[in-house]
Amino acid sequence: MVAYLLYNKATPDERLMQDLAKRLETEEQVEVELMDADSPRGIQFTENYDVLGRPAVALVRSDGSPVQIWQGKENLPLPSDIGYQAHQ
Repeated sequence: MVAYLLYNKATPDERLMQDLAKRLETEEQVEVELMDADSPRGIQFTENYDVLGRPAVALVRSDGSPVQIWQGKENLPLPSDIGYQAHQ
């Protein structure tokens, strides 16, 4: 499983998501991909998964099916919650 962390560059959310990525990789052993939501890949990703809020975390299986998507700063989960779902 991969946790995709979407954010807008040059905003306070960028630092928030970088910190979350570091914690997920080191503490929870979750594969992470940081993604600028305004990049071509980010736009395609948000369209494919109907992600409207920023920042967002999308936990996705290797076959591309979503497990959970959290949107908006107030709805972001704890790293341990993401780790738990990633290892199910």
